[in-house]
Amino acid sequence: MPRRLVLVCLAMLAVMLNSPIRARTQTPIAVLPNCLDKPEVRPTSVIFACGDGGVYADGVRWSGWGAQFATATATMHANDCTPNCAQGHFHRYAAFLAVAGSQRCPNGQLAYQRVSYVPRTRGIPTAHSTLDWFSRACR
Repeated sequence: MPRRLVLVCLAMLAVMLNSPIRARTQTPIAVLPNCLDKPEVRPTSVIFACGDGGVYADGVRWSGWGAQFATATATMHANDCTPNCAQGHFHRYAAFLAVAGSQRCPNGQLAYQRVSYVPRTRGIPTAHSTLDWFSRACR
């Protein structure tokens, strides 16, 4: 488990360093765009599979919100899509979430640009056990 956490932190740091808007701004990052590209302040739920809602997190508790990157603990819900996504079953597991990068919304708000999750437990579907970053546009 500690090795996975170190890898996640290193990946998040790499994303932060490639952010177009860096810490030179004093304005805290205030929002995360949702699946409809609408900004949300400290969301308590985050949908990752925007097309069908097949992967989402709820019970999200943020730490460091407003900084260059923030982390959270949450409960993930993932559809196993067996035998297909319409007939699949949702499974719950604990996860870490992270947001990083920054962008300016049309209304002038500073928003996070990417969101990710990594499971805190073992035995979850392979498709949901890797570190992927999901880009979020603010429109």
